[in-house]
Amino acid sequence: MTNERRLRLYSAGGTAFFVFVIYMITLAPSMDFIDAGELAAVVHSFGIAHPTGYPLFTILGGLWAKLPIGDGIYRMNVFSALCGAAGAAILVDTIRLLLALPYRRGVRKSRTKKAPKSTDEVTLTIAAVLGVLLIALSKTWWRTSLSIEVYSLHMLLLALVLWSAARVLQASMSTKDDVALSRRVIVLAAMLGLSFCNHMSTVFTLPALAVLMIALLIEKRVTAKTLVLAAGAGALMLLPYIYLPLRAATDPVLNWGNPDTLQRLVWHVTGKQYSVWMFSSVEAWQDQFANITAMLPRDVAYFALLPALVGVATVFLRNARLGWLLLLLFLTCLIWSAGYDIHDIDSYLLLCLVVMGIWAAFGMESIGRWLKQRGMVQSRYPVAIGAVFVFPVLLNFGSVSQRGNHLVEDYTKNMFAGFEENALVLSYQWDYWVSAALYYQEVEGFRKDVIVLDKELFRRSWYIEQLRVNFPEIHETSLPEIERFSEQLYKFEHDLPYDAMQIEQAFNDLINSFLDKNYHERPLYLTIEMEDQFGPEYVRVPVGLAFRLYREEDLPPARDLAFPDIVYRPFQSDERLVQGLHGMYATMFSNSALYMHRAGEYELAVPHIERALEFAPGDARLMELRRLNEQARVAAPLPSEEHEAVEN
Repeated sequence: MTNERRLRLYSAGGTAFFVFVIYMITLAPSMDFIDAGELAAVVHSFGIAHPTGYPLFTILGGLWAKLPIGDGIYRMNVFSALCGAAGAAILVDTIRLLLALPYRRGVRKSRTKKAPKSTDEVTLTIAAVLGVLLIALSKTWWRTSLSIEVYSLHMLLLALVLWSAARVLQASMSTKDDVALSRRVIVLAAMLGLSFCNHMSTVFTLPALAVLMIALLIEKRVTAKTLVLAAGAGALMLLPYIYLPLRAATDPVLNWGNPDTLQRLVWHVTGKQYSVWMFSSVEAWQDQFANITAMLPRDVAYFALLPALVGVATVFLRNARLGWLLLLLFLTCLIWSAGYDIHDIDSYLLLCLVVMGIWAAFGMESIGRWLKQRGMVQSRYPVAIGAVFVFPVLLNFGSVSQRGNHLVEDYTKNMFAGFEENALVLSYQWDYWVSAALYYQEVEGFRKDVIVLDKELFRRSWYIEQLRVNFPEIHETSLPEIERFSEQLYKFEHDLPYDAMQIEQAFNDLINSFLDKNYHERPLYLTIEMEDQFGPEYVRVPVGLAFRLYREEDLPPARDLAFPDIVYRPFQSDERLVQGLHGMYATMFSNSALYMHRAGEYELAVPHIERALEFAPGDARLMELRRLNEQARVAAPLPSEEHEAVEN
């Protein structure tokens, strides 16, 4: 092995090992928010995940899930950490290749020359490593590597795509061997297809790669035949999508979208149900753009901005083609992501972060060389000065670390603790516990007696079909309402004219039928966000973290209600969902306290008030409730006095 290859291997491997250790130290030990529970259940059961299906993630994750590494959710979190670290390793070599590209002053009329002698292989490698550390320790890349998510594998595949593109650029600028260049183009297309098998945000790379291929075609470095072969290689790598219709045909327990027909497969793979959030309005785009432009500097703790800005200019001065390609990658990701009106947009910015890391590597190498030329540093490897810009991102540690975070696990199990046996629960707290419940029920067999239905998912026909497969008794009792709603839903899903009021009324009737037709068969529960039009004739009694539904004549005395023990392991974070979860704890405890207060059970209201204040310390309304309850408790007659009053 040559010294150069050894250096490349050690630098990539050493970087991967370093960040993997950090990821493992900060790894989530348990369930995470949003889609983590669903994805964990999907890979363990080889089911079908939410759009766009992620077949490659499901297959690879399913195989990994068979390994004896901790419990089911922990081993999938380790899988994410490995993907994030492996992606970092590949990016080290990618950036090193880009830094070593020959100088090229233009695109049409190029003047190529070698890089300055001061830029030796070790210097380039150090710059590449520092650039990757900025990426791997950014909030988004780091946080994504700490729990199960499709984006962790996407980071690895994105790195492979960019590495392949860097090798194409290298071959096109440093050799006249068109056969070798053609092979690299085909490999690039194959990596692109493989990446599309995991996440459709790979599309952000297409404009820049298309420009590169057109340039090579114009320069006659590649032929149309090569591009056809490359397209074929890319298409061949899409074969994992066959998994979706084949698996759907077997009616798995988790069968999102039920893509067993060509139409439903296309809908699922293209994410049709999410299209309403894409470029919905100019105002939404502007708001998201402002959010993103504020988020990106924070992601790298601001310190990478200076070398990145220097790097932009440096890249254009050295190699205009590379400069335009990087800028196009960055802008495509930025503009397209801004058009997606969702809260958790950070994972869509991974390509922007990678480009920022590349720019920062060029900037740090340029700054170091400039300082050495002026005698301001004497080290042989002046680029090491870049560490000044990199290691402050470790300040992200406190806000990113998920070590000790059991919030979702505790909240989910606390939710189940409040349900009586064989309960039917309607909720749409997907991000907090409904997704997690899929994993705990289907994989760990926890509280399988409880039927959990996501209210919002019934707006899609596949979920109604899944109800028929998984809970036929519920489906059968509500069949008339299902048929009426399905008739309206068909128009909506097939872009036919429909009456919004009719479909909404049919939807409400469907949800209420689940309650009305199962009241005497099962205990019924609604979570706090369920709107008033659902179960309007029932009294909502707060029990634990949900409302138990009773008809007025069946309402038990307040003192006879059994409240579950709530297990809570504290974890402080400024993340949006963590704050939301704390708010729901506070709200449900305050609801219980208020219910007991109004029922005259002032003593029983006290512990609920105190628990609510643990999650919302100093809340003015809770403090007022505590004051009023204490006054009422002091003024209330003792139990013996009440007994005497009754006898008299």
